Amino acid sequence: MANPQIENGYLKIANELVEQFTKIKLSPNEWRVCWVVLRKTYGFNKKEDTISLTQFQKMSTLSRPSVVRAIKKLVAKQILVAKQIPFVHIYSLN
Repeated sequence: MANPQIENGYLKIANELVEQFTKIKLSPNEWRVCWVVLRKTYGFNKKEDTISLTQFQKMSTLSRPSVVRAIKKLVAKQILVAKQIPFVHIYSLN
């Protein structure tokens, strides 16, 4: 049985971001991808991070095609920012 405690770590998210999240309609897969980005960025006190598709798959338990579709939709909705340099994808929340 899970027993989450703040002493075991927590994710510090700006209230403004949380308030914006309450107003948007996302699919379950889009939410999973958002949470991966939140964990990999805000969870480590970063604004952006390099996240591989394999990491998205493992953390979200989504298939690779589902991850790719969700990322594309989030970028189109301007919720996610995706930068690409050769062989590297860098993600952040907008």
